[in-house]
Amino acid sequence: MAELVIKDVDDATLEKLAKQAEAFGRSLQEELKIILSRAAQFAEVRRSAAEMRAKLGGRHHTDSIELLREDRSR
Repeated sequence: MAELVIKDVDDATLEKLAKQAEAFGRSLQEELKIILSRAAQFAEVRRSAAEMRAKLGGRHHTDSIELLREDRSR
């Protein structure tokens, strides 16, 4: 696995991350790896969502709230 060095991290930020790690019972390194992994996954989800919006753009979609109200009023 690769190593990552982040320089000049603000002391307050580092303290918050250390407290967060402690709250979850993890080491700071474990917590940072989880944060980085989730950020990378989120970026992929955003790309997929943008692709889907582009594919669906310009189409007329029914209002689901309207359909639910009609259903309930029966």
